[in-house]
Amino acid sequence: MNIALPKKGENSRHSSAHAPRRRPSRLSDIWQAPLHDFPIRDEILCQFVSFSQEMDVLEIGPGSGFTAYWLSHRVRHMTLLDVASETIDELSEELRAGTNFSFVTADVTISGLAARLEERFDAAFGLDVFEYLADPESTLRNLAEVLRPGGELFLTFPNTPPPRGDGVTYFDRAENLEELLKKAGFVKWQILVVRPRAFSAAVYRVLHDRPLAIVRDLRRGNPAVRPQTYENTWAFSQREQLSRFKIPLHLYWSALGQAIRLGGQVFKSDPPTTEILGKQIVVRAWK
Repeated sequence: MNIALPKKGENSRHSSAHAPRRRPSRLSDIWQAPLHDFPIRDEILCQFVSFSQEMDVLEIGPGSGFTAYWLSHRVRHMTLLDVASETIDELSEELRAGTNFSFVTADVTISGLAARLEERFDAAFGLDVFEYLADPESTLRNLAEVLRPGGELFLTFPNTPPPRGDGVTYFDRAENLEELLKKAGFVKWQILVVRPRAFSAAVYRVLHDRPLAIVRDLRRGNPAVRPQTYENTWAFSQREQLSRFKIPLHLYWSALGQAIRLGGQVFKSDPPTTEILGKQIVVRAWK
């Protein structure tokens, strides 16, 4: 991979000098891509990680499958892993037209993941999944074991403790996370705090959050507590009803994506300070 590696343990600023990478889009995506909410997390992935046709990639917690769908056109093979068998069953049906997918039901926190997968990867990533994993030490060790030498792990997650956050894993200091990365077997890593540019955040708030506020209020139960597995989300339970609106929704998301990218990268990044609670964290680690 054509990535400049930081020094061991270094938390260097991600350079904003290079041109931002864009998520590839095709006209057929409007009706072929899995139904999804606007994947702003994908903008972080595109901004930091380079993919190529020679890469085998593992995604943990693939959600609707949209990220895997567009990424499958850029890599050799995609393996999707989720703890919920219902999610994996839905994804294997949704993405059945793809020829470079594998689907695995497994718990990434339980030792022995490498033996279960029986293959190694050039990259593994999880977008807003890590905060839900109760054993981060075992998770990082498992993910290090499934990577090939030089392979990259990419994680992004809100480092927000309860009750404001709904996850179970968070870190008071970046050093605590670095220690786990070292114990897991990673030899290089980079930890960053990311936030959207003011312009991108304003566009996203006006064109995404406000229009969907009423829809999100329709979710049953306590709206302050989001479910920790995708098959329990409102989007999953209402997928059949929403499918009739796939084309207009995807057209709208495409326009929104163009809007938030006006002027450059969607996210800014900085090295972590002594206070990282309540921040969106990016972890890049190399084996």
